[in-house]
Amino acid sequence: MALLKQQVADLDVWEYGARLTSYLQKQGRSIGSQEDLRSLSAKVALPSDITALDDELLEWTKTRRLHGHVAIDSHPVTKEQYGFRVTAFSAERFKKLGPDEIWLFYVSPEVTLERIATASGGRPAITIEEARIHSAAQASVACTFAIAVGCPVYMFDTDVPQEELVGILASRLNSESQA
Repeated sequence: MALLKQQVADLDVWEYGARLTSYLQKQGRSIGSQEDLRSLSAKVALPSDITALDDELLEWTKTRRLHGHVAIDSHPVTKEQYGFRVTAFSAERFKKLGPDEIWLFYVSPEVTLERIATASGGRPAITIEEARIHSAAQASVACTFAIAVGCPVYMFDTDVPQEELVGILASRLNSESQA
């Protein structure tokens, strides 16, 4: 998102993982970084924490939208010891965000495994089937939200050069602001 922000001057980004990490630290949880959050996940982030942070997100979005584009970097599907957990907005709360469109970033399961092996960032090792399920669950959440609010979903394959992807995303935002 940092590269995108460089190309789209009026873009404000809510990085959910960073915000959740900060929120949990303020609550006194034993978490030092986003890497800790990824590795501990449901052990430190409760559904009530997600709801409280979502309230902050709704307020932030309402204010920031007055000044330009808003991007919410969120991953409602998390890999847990027991399988997966989805901590997503309710349809009613998601409507309050009022998105114009939803972007979903994906790669093949093989690329996911390669990226985790190269730089886990606290993400647990997963199987190819788990990578497939995770990606499909993220897409399901995105499509469900889009249906609930009546906006399109754009799915971007991130297994392309980063500059190319950022150019495509910036073009989408810039064309929207001229429409």
